[in-house]
Amino acid sequence: MAGCCDARGCDRVFGARFARHVAKRYRKRGLDRPSRRIVDWLVAQGVAGATVLEVGGGVGEIQLELLRRGAARTTNLELSPAYDAEAGALAAEAGTADRMTRRLGDIAVDGEVAEPHDFVVMHRVVCCYPDVERLVAAAADHAKRGV
Repeated sequence: MAGCCDARGCDRVFGARFARHVAKRYRKRGLDRPSRRIVDWLVAQGVAGATVLEVGGGVGEIQLELLRRGAARTTNLELSPAYDAEAGALAAEAGTADRMTRRLGDIAVDGEVAEPHDFVVMHRVVCCYPDVERLVAAAADHAKRGV
């Protein structure tokens, strides 16, 4: 997905229409298989009471499921604001809005955009980021327990 991670590309590829589609699919079917595997793995690691930073978490479906399974709070770090409306609606429906934070920023460029969390999740964000090594290193620097 070349060009999806610059400021203009993110909004074109991952816009409000895409966010509505993802949220609708989650409401109807729940997590997809790879997302369930991530959630199950984190639960097995002991996510209860933990903080989770998700880089590129979209509408926040992984975060919602982790909060339902005992995570204390989550932070979603995005390059595009296009997901915010759907993410807010899903969080409100789930009753988790007070434990979910959303921020705009690029952790690989500005490590100060998010504080360290117990776990850092990166699902489907690595595929299009122009400097994968820098992104993964920055995420690892923010993980107290696991990435």
